[in-house]
Amino acid sequence: MLKQQRPVTAAVLAAILAVSTGAPTLAQDAYPVDTVTMVVPYAAGGAGDIVGRLVADELSRRLGVNFVVENVGGASGAIGAEQVSRAPADGNTLLLAGNAIFTTAPHLADVGFEPFEDFTAIANVSEAVRMLVASKSLPVTTIEEFVAYGKEHPGEMNYGSVGVGSTGHVATVDMLNAMGIEATHIPYKGASEVVQAVLAGDIQFMMDAAAVAQARQDAVTALAVPGSEPLAEFPDVPALASVGYDSISGTGWQMVMGPAGMPAEVVSMVETALKEASTDAEFVDKLTKAGVSPRFMASGELDAALRSDYERFDELLTGLGLAK
Repeated sequence: MLKQQRPVTAAVLAAILAVSTGAPTLAQDAYPVDTVTMVVPYAAGGAGDIVGRLVADELSRRLGVNFVVENVGGASGAIGAEQVSRAPADGNTLLLAGNAIFTTAPHLADVGFEPFEDFTAIANVSEAVRMLVASKSLPVTTIEEFVAYGKEHPGEMNYGSVGVGSTGHVATVDMLNAMGIEATHIPYKGASEVVQAVLAGDIQFMMDAAAVAQARQDAVTALAVPGSEPLAEFPDVPALASVGYDSISGTGWQMVMGPAGMPAEVVSMVETALKEASTDAEFVDKLTKAGVSPRFMASGELDAALRSDYERFDELLTGLGLAK
């Protein structure tokens, strides 16, 4: 004889629904792995490395998982980026990178990945404005003297960047062409190496965000900043536009990317954490002290901005004769 089924009361139904719907909700709220490798495709010590470590610490705190930074330098960041492009798209491996890896490097060489097919844009964190500085051994104190010296000594000056095709390299070539100066490019693995070279006088000038810290200490001669406005911290260092070079852009973005095909909910977790961090006064202060300015861009906005810059740099590099 079959037992008579008890009616399902509203309270029982609510309990059942809570159990059945609660598990997926908890799964979505929890990051899918315990440890995340944050690949920073530059040598330790530079601005990109510092920002990468700040971001990794912030994401660890906000997502409750362990983010470990791995420096994979070389080829203007392309080696580290390629490593991430081949990683599983489960949130276990992310990339903290500058925009040049996706907007300029692919136009210059075979980088081993497709910038928009092999990656997921997650969020932009900050931007860095570069500064043109000279070694103290170079007998110039102003941008006008720098231009005059370069024209009087064609091919005698060397300058450094974090690699062929990096934003700093392209911006410097663009600037030198506008000024009518010939100089030799020496690529380094990371910004800290470029800084040491200019301090030692091995190279005569550089244009990089890492130069700002050296300018604060008066260890280098600050000459100018790309763009139309001087930096608030250095009101006496002119913007290049104010001295006749208004086409030179020196802004670089620092962004979090992942392999293509990442689950939307994982992208959303990281994106949301970075958006919240962008309004956190302590995090903003840390970024500012690192020499960059907070600039959050959500996934869709970042992807569109990268695609636009990719096309712009294609034209620029072709015009400069640098495109492959």
